Amino acid sequence: MAKFNKILVPLDGSANSIRGLDRAIEISKGSGAEITGFYVFHLPITAGIKYTQKMKDDAQTKAVKAIGPAMNKAQKAGATFKYKTGGGHTGSEIVKFAQQGKFDMIVIGARGVGGAKEAFLGSTSNYVMHKTKIPVLVIK
Repeated sequence: MAKFNKILVPLDGSANSIRGLDRAIEISKGSGAEITGFYVFHLPITAGIKYTQKMKDDAQTKAVKAIGPAMNKAQKAGATFKYKTGGGHTGSEIVKFAQQGKFDMIVIGARGVGGAKEAFLGSTSNYVMHKTKIPVLVIK
């Protein structure tokens, strides 16, 4: 088995992302890898929309709801856990952060939407899988 030192786990507070974290914790137990939880703030994409204080506060509340339980879970399991946040398009932010942080692996939870819905809507896990050169483990 490959030696992993740094594992990136995108978090959004969903049961899917927690399943990804669970698998990352299992992997870290065998390798001693450090886990970094990464939350991406959704920024307005339409030109002219100002990012208001309420939008910032709402985003911060969502980040805390996603990262807090993940941090507690990892610490209770004895895993080394850090967290970071970013803002923008979720998939591209994950890919960029993983590359810049020189992670050995990305463990990402997937909704398992599949089929036509995925073809039209796309999915973050699908985007990450195809846009990064870092190994990706998708957990359904």
